Amino acid sequence: MTIKELAHICGVAVSTASRAMNDRTGVSQETRARILEAAAQHGYVPNSSARSLKITSTRAISVIIQGEPSRLLINVLQLLEEEFAAAGFTTTLTHVPVRRAHAATVERIVREGKFGGVVFLGRYGDGEPAGSSELTRQLAEIDAPMIFCTTSDYSGTSYPHSSVSVDDYAGGLELTNHLTALGHRRIAFVGGDSEQGRGHAWALRLAGYRSALESKGISVDPGLVIAPSLPAQLYTVENGYESTRAWLSRGRVDATALIASCDAVAVGAARALHEAGIAVPADCSLMGFDGLDIGHYLVPRLATIAQPLSEIAAATARVLLATIDDPARPTEQVRIRGRFLPGESVTKPHPAAV
Repeated sequence: MTIKELAHICGVAVSTASRAMNDRTGVSQETRARILEAAAQHGYVPNSSARSLKITSTRAISVIIQGEPSRLLINVLQLLEEEFAAAGFTTTLTHVPVRRAHAATVERIVREGKFGGVVFLGRYGDGEPAGSSELTRQLAEIDAPMIFCTTSDYSGTSYPHSSVSVDDYAGGLELTNHLTALGHRRIAFVGGDSEQGRGHAWALRLAGYRSALESKGISVDPGLVIAPSLPAQLYTVENGYESTRAWLSRGRVDATALIASCDAVAVGAARALHEAGIAVPADCSLMGFDGLDIGHYLVPRLATIAQPLSEIAAATARVLLATIDDPARPTEQVRIRGRFLPGESVTKPHPAAV
């Protein structure tokens, strides 16, 4: 049981439960007795290391990135550093290999660095809902302010962490609606598997794609949902290239448009289409997601949804700093609408293909 769960059972704020368990002032004797009784009844054991963290933490923020950092995450990191510096906090980046992305690693990082808060920049831990739910419970036991940045807390638990990200679902919806308005009906999506990964950025974008098609009365063809060839490298040029190449090798070339899960995947897909003799956009329109500089210099310039990185960084800092000041405040799930960039990689489908 975590301190948050104990507070929920007792109907008090987390700060009140913490003061009662640590024998501090500001709690009535009646409330203290009720909290101690509930703790004994439900087997709550105070986390001594977590308690030490909160007492000795400094004005420093730990930003944790799992796996290899993408260009987008590096851009957000720079903006986060500026936001936290303006509030008098320093920022330290820690890269965690995928195999070590678990709660114990976070506890060690926070304990050794005496950090006042943690930002998970990008996903962290197991992507499966069951594993993520367990990870969320373990992270809550550390009892340090935490927030997910550029991705949601996809655990589905009743005590999620705060998160700030672009509205991935709305972005997938907007991209697909733009294509259907031009007359496209055979629209592929590359970089996502509809059977796994609920709550991840690519899964939310795929959900928007599916909803947009269904709203227009267009059946979602499973053969046009291109699963990643490199699931451990989802948001990479290599995954876009290998996934699209494998799909084309199976003879599925009847799509008039292709939406990639992100800009990097779109760049890889563009190369695979070119090698197959498929011209963008004359034969197949192409769209990305993120608004990275690389898409601007692609020929033709990539149509995409630009993530509002400055707004994401500012909201992340705001929510985390407010939580540091008041650990009992409710969590926030912030979704910020992206901006559509038309580019040059999209056009109406050829009349013969409609």
